[in-house]
Amino acid sequence: MQPRPPRELDLATLCARPDEPAPSTTIPLAGPIELSAVFRVADLDHIDALYESREPGFIYARDGHPAGARLATKIAALEAAEAALICSSGMAAEAALMLSSLGQGDHVALSDGLYGKTAALAAREFSRFGVEHSWFDPTQPETLREVLRPNTKLVFVETISNPLLRLANLAGLSEVARSAGAMVVVDNTFAPLLCRPLEWGASAVVHSLTKLIGGHSDVTLGAVAGARELVARVGATASTFGQTGAAFDCWLTSRGLATLPLRSGRACATAMRLAELLAAHPKVAATHYPGLASHPDHALATRLLQGGFGTIVTIDLGGRAEVDAFIRGLSGIVFAPSLGDVATTLSHPSTTSHRGQSAEQWSRQGIHPGLVRLSVGLEAFEDLRAELEHALTLLS
Repeated sequence: MQPRPPRELDLATLCARPDEPAPSTTIPLAGPIELSAVFRVADLDHIDALYESREPGFIYARDGHPAGARLATKIAALEAAEAALICSSGMAAEAALMLSSLGQGDHVALSDGLYGKTAALAAREFSRFGVEHSWFDPTQPETLREVLRPNTKLVFVETISNPLLRLANLAGLSEVARSAGAMVVVDNTFAPLLCRPLEWGASAVVHSLTKLIGGHSDVTLGAVAGARELVARVGATASTFGQTGAAFDCWLTSRGLATLPLRSGRACATAMRLAELLAAHPKVAATHYPGLASHPDHALATRLLQGGFGTIVTIDLGGRAEVDAFIRGLSGIVFAPSLGDVATTLSHPSTTSHRGQSAEQWSRQGIHPGLVRLSVGLEAFEDLRAELEHALTLLS
């Protein structure tokens, strides 16, 4: 059969057809942004090969896209993991991992001091599906042993807790959980670069990439990192529940990740100096920072963390009235309930991250309305010192 002779296309057809790739023997230095929700497939043999993983490629963005794959490769390397998955938020990453690992009749052990939404997810939402839970002290592995059951499938902890910055004894917890056949999942949002939980025995790591890794408060994204088989299982669940991250968010986060070591190093150094300053201030009832010798987990922090003690400093100003006066007295540090930005911000745990928790939960975690959590950014130390000291002088 003779090929059909070429004909001039109608203008409507020309407008509607996808753009063809521009011929080039070079590749861009900066990562491109591929915003397509779907990808072109050559033929039926090609689609079979893609679905059966015999050929690399992408089909539908909910199942994967180039920007997500590039970012996942870096996150996996960051955590010394075999693979990683990018999700639409830190909570989406946690939910996808739990959905793929827990079922009716299972039990999950939760560390005291968990982020409020994580506690609500595991203790409230999953309880509706018949998943039981218990609480333990992440600084004391023997308390985990006491709550483990034959049906315990998952142990969830944070490297550094929010807001009192307690350190999880990852090696001890992993040993206890491993003896019971349970996997340890670590939220490492507060400690990227500073700690690699997988090297301390954890099974998986989750991140809110929105925070330090993204670094600019302009993206909402999360990640799961771990063994290739585990990440593949979580990925299938995330695709089914629509929890995977979008391409533009992945591109923004990759930009932030490029400067993470510089931002983390500077902010950690400034946080240490501010913690020492605040710990000595007469208007501050207590200062919580793992780098201080007075912190109950300081010795553990020196073993677990490398390159700094984190960018978060929490102070106790007594009560809500003092906190409100302190916030009103600040000129540049803003009240913004997140962390990890290039600018220093503060949050009030009892009205934000831990707002929905009971009085009993607050008491067990040591949370009360007088706590303020500072997320230290990249400003000059002297400017931050002057602003904080001025605001503290306004307290009665």
